[in-house]
Amino acid sequence: MYLISNTLQAFTAGALGVLYTLFLASLGLSTTFIGVTLFVATAGGALGILPASALVRRLGWRAMLLWSDLIGGVAIAVQLLAPTPAIILITSVGIGASVAIFLVLNAPFLAANSAPDQRNAIFGLNNALGFLGGVSGTLIGGFLPLWITAGFHAQTSWLLALRPVLLANPQARVYQLALLAAGVVAVPSIIPVFLLRDERDEGEERARSGQVEPAPQPPATPLGERIGGWLRVARGAVTSGVGRFSFSQALVGFGAGLFAPFLNIYFVDRLGASTAFYGALTATVTALLAGVSLASAPLADRFGRVRVALVAQVASLPFMVAMGAAPLLVVVAACYVIRSTLMNTGGAPLQAWLMDAVTPQRRVLASNAYNMSWQGAWAIGAALGGGLIALGGYGLPFYVAAAFYAASAVLLGVWFLPRRGERDDGDSGATPALAPRSRAEP
Repeated sequence: MYLISNTLQAFTAGALGVLYTLFLASLGLSTTFIGVTLFVATAGGALGILPASALVRRLGWRAMLLWSDLIGGVAIAVQLLAPTPAIILITSVGIGASVAIFLVLNAPFLAANSAPDQRNAIFGLNNALGFLGGVSGTLIGGFLPLWITAGFHAQTSWLLALRPVLLANPQARVYQLALLAAGVVAVPSIIPVFLLRDERDEGEERARSGQVEPAPQPPATPLGERIGGWLRVARGAVTSGVGRFSFSQALVGFGAGLFAPFLNIYFVDRLGASTAFYGALTATVTALLAGVSLASAPLADRFGRVRVALVAQVASLPFMVAMGAAPLLVVVAACYVIRSTLMNTGGAPLQAWLMDAVTPQRRVLASNAYNMSWQGAWAIGAALGGGLIALGGYGLPFYVAAAFYAASAVLLGVWFLPRRGERDDGDSGATPALAPRSRAEP
């Protein structure tokens, strides 16, 4: 049920990826404002991430997933129907919170509903189905503006009937209607979520029903000691394995934020591609990523999860640089396909590795830390990316992003690449994969 819901939502997400920033640009908004909008959306995501760990224990998976769908659906509908700058910024908070709740819950939910020997395959299947849904979304999303424009030219009755509630700007109106049509596809995704059942362990049910005696309250601690304890906890969180892993992935998030939100504008406005071409190109990439997600499981089993992710990330760097250095449509399109395929090869193995590298009780917390750091870094990158484009053109963000991706790869290798004879498949119930290494070790 969960995978069905995700696949339907992936269709809409694919269409949004093709059309959303083009829609904002068609409203006359600058790349700098678009970057700020994306930053606000991710800041709203932090509002969804922070309480997610506690709320999922209190409300359950089903309720949290329903809230995520409801908040995101209402926010995007309001934004599309009344896209003033103020409303765009306000509703972006809700959109970001919805996405963040899903990101935090996704990996722990999959881990909680799979056995350890199934985990690589389950994470790969989830990514593959998401990519397949995205293929349809990006492909149809790219052609929707052409079909809608043709419909208006042909005086199609149902399109003309909607004209009073749509924007006056013809180009913005086409993007607006295309996005609304894509959003309708996501509505049925809430049905499988309604059919989910929350399963709690016996100890949790006894605690909730009052059968377990409450623990005695400890004596009050002086304020100075509490502050010192908080500082020690914060320091431990930063220097822990989860903290290091989150930092290494935050560097990737920052680099991605610099260029990824503006790729469709780069292709359409700078390189002269049509939305249909960009949609078809992105659909091709997404289809490849579906195959890569399925292939990544046996690769991770054979060579190790961290090693597969590290090699793929390093191999993608030359193609990222070329996307900015050679602004020719054919060259950029080819590099886009290769870079995206390589970079996403390690996505599912790394998620599965993180879930196995911590105890089951800390999976939501680990997912929380990783997603907060990645999303926060992505937001900062998106806010700066628009300014970098205004300052030095579309090539500059690719160069800066490549440097951050390289730094992330170095840290990932130094901190987590297993030494000879070690495994990197984690160990449920312990944390060997995330244990800090001794200073004396090479």
